[in-house]
Amino acid sequence: MPSKKLTAISIPTLPPGEWYDTLAPGLVLRAGKSRRTWYCRFHSGGGYKRERLGHYPALELGEARDKARLMVERADRGMPVKSMSAPHPRSPDVLTLGALLDRYEAMRKREGHRIKALPKAMRGMRGHLKPYLELPATDFSKADLRDVRDRMIEADTLTAINRLLASLGPVLRWAAEEDLIPVNFVPAIRRTKEAKRERVLTNPEIKAIWNACGDLGPNEVAVNYGRMVRFLLLTAQRRDEAASLRYGHILNNVWRQGDNKASRPHSIPLAPLARTLVGRGEARDYVFGGRSGGKMAAFSKFKRLLDKTAGVAGWRLHDLRRSAASSMQELKIRNEVVQAVLNHSLPGVGGIYLRAELEREKALALAAWATALTKIVGPLRVTA
Repeated sequence: MPSKKLTAISIPTLPPGEWYDTLAPGLVLRAGKSRRTWYCRFHSGGGYKRERLGHYPALELGEARDKARLMVERADRGMPVKSMSAPHPRSPDVLTLGALLDRYEAMRKREGHRIKALPKAMRGMRGHLKPYLELPATDFSKADLRDVRDRMIEADTLTAINRLLASLGPVLRWAAEEDLIPVNFVPAIRRTKEAKRERVLTNPEIKAIWNACGDLGPNEVAVNYGRMVRFLLLTAQRRDEAASLRYGHILNNVWRQGDNKASRPHSIPLAPLARTLVGRGEARDYVFGGRSGGKMAAFSKFKRLLDKTAGVAGWRLHDLRRSAASSMQELKIRNEVVQAVLNHSLPGVGGIYLRAELEREKALALAAWATALTKIVGPLRVTA
């Protein structure tokens, strides 16, 4: 086995293999393709044993040498050394990164404050950090997170990188405050530059998408998806809000949102064309139901089908919302009315006093947009 004087400079560049330190007898560095692990080799009971000390760089060279010297000294004296080694990563005594995420999620749920987006954030973190979930939390390093970021860059998921860092930062800050890890290093990871999305669909694209929504096939869920896309264009609301819509949420032709991204009550007066898309059903039924009457899912599958049928690519469902808002502005509808339709926060005292006064204005704005949309797409063809 090769032996050399290990240094902080040479360790990161060592090729794969086992390297014995010449300054601390018994100290071994096992260099793998993506990780470097410290071990101590000592004589015990007529033979040699090996104990794991920890990962580099979480366990630095100087500390690894101190541990190895002490372990060898205890072994030479016939003293037990098992307790001096780091536990195995899968030991129940080790707090893994996955367990750390579990503890953070449980803490947030107990507090119950601003946890609406928590499940999605936790799924994202667990998905992107999957190779490291069984690693001891104290061994998960800045270099590991940089590797995750770089792989995401190669996969061209630039937006997801910043979402991951925004979600992981509070987790590691909490863990550092609780002394579960040494430091929160997320702020030291460089974020990626996002291109602000400003796609507004043209009238020919709107017409192609609208017509394709009625030609997605005989599958009932596909038909419901097509109705939902048209409804999103008419109302300028978000996908998940429409997917969560039940018939009982509509009273006197007004969609009453109690749960949305803004966490703010919102009402959307439905124009006659939008009411035609809604149809009728029991109060608890989803307006745009998925399989077996449950909530709509498999959005990506139906979106690909819609793209193929419409012949329009490079757009997202959220672009419908932006396109509707832009069209309302072109119809000379006041900006504060458009913002109210979108359920954006109104600045200053307007956010308090104008909302009730804008209810009638919102109805007129959405009716005007429905009329303009009918001129773009033609009469509604109902296939359901």
